[in-house]
Formats: sequence, C-alpha cells, structure tokens
Amino acid sequence: MSDTPLKGPSRGRLFKLFTDIGPYFRKLQSSEKTFFFDCLEICIDAEEEPENRIFLGWWILVTRTENTFIYERANGLYDIEGNWVKHKINKKQMKQLDQSFEIFIEKLNTLIDVEVGGELTVA
Repeated sequence: MSDTPLKGPSRGRLFKLFTDIGPYFRKLQSSEKTFFFDCLEICIDAEEEPENRIFLGWWILVTRTENTFIYERANGLYDIEGNWVKHKINKKQMKQLDQSFEIFIEKLNTLIDVEVGGELTVA
C-alpha cells in the first residue's frame, strides 16, 4: 500500500461519523486507515466493583482502502486490564453477541453507504 492520501472523507470526518453511531468506536485505537470498534455485551461478574468487572463481547478492526471498508471480527473476554482476549463463549452467550453485532454492523454499513458512499465487506 502506498502512503498517498485516501480519497473521500478525511480521518477526522470519519472519526466524527463513527463516534455518532454509539459507544462502539475506539478513537485512540484507530488510525488513518484502520478503525477499532468493540462491544462489552455481557458482564460476567456484576457483583464486582465497576473497575473490576470482566465482560464478554466482540471487537472488529475495519481497514479502509479508498471507499471500501473491510472488517474482521473477533469474540472474547475484556479483562480488568482493559485488554481483549480470545475466549470460548457458550452457545447462549454467542447468540447474544451475534444479535448485538448484527445491530451494530447494520448501523455501520448504512453509515458507510449513505454518508461515505463506500462499501463495507467482511474479510
């Protein structure tokens, strides 16, 4: 890939659009051509203090090439250090993760199509 600027919306404009769709976008883990989104869907230790809670969820990395956005999804555990770790998820939990992911990906797909004039595809 070359270092020539991408056509289409600027990084700042994309950051604004991605932030507007909800709490999923992680600006500090994103760059000019890659965008990180995640979802803390299931708290597995609700009795703990908020800063000590562990969650199950999903995360995706979206890579931009011109107006095509390609995403890769992973599922796992968000630990108390604030790191995502791939983790085995049971069928019931996976169904919940899939449902939240489908809602999110539909929003992201619409945003990229309507606001950016681009296409979102799975890797």
